[in-house]
Amino acid sequence: MPDSTQPQCTLPLPFPDDPLERTVLVILRRMAIHGLRDARASWLAIEHFGLSFRQPLVLLRCYMHELASVSNRSIRIAPCCAPGMTRDEGLLMAALGAPALDLLETLTDADDVARVMTTACAVRKALMEPGDAG
Repeated sequence: MPDSTQPQCTLPLPFPDDPLERTVLVILRRMAIHGLRDARASWLAIEHFGLSFRQPLVLLRCYMHELASVSNRSIRIAPCCAPGMTRDEGLLMAALGAPALDLLETLTDADDVARVMTTACAVRKALMEPGDAG
């Protein structure tokens, strides 16, 4: 019989130290849990990116939409206040840091992840140059 005190969502990975990565992770969690148009996710983008918030926010929405459309499995997302990351969140963040087909295929259990890869590359570019996003 399973122990009812065991957490259902393990967090094997540490919460990111980098402020940008922390903000992006919380935005992605909010979108995954509360929907792509979550007001708090939008507010976090405004707080972090200032007047240049639109492009990163729209591309993060697109990234989540493409992942959901392509994925053949449930992607585990921790609650917004969780002190660590799930394995899937680690893959989500790694795919934004250095987009790679094998990461996205592992995350989604799908063979055709080209659209997700393209979106991840666009998100990465927008996050690296936030001043140019208008």
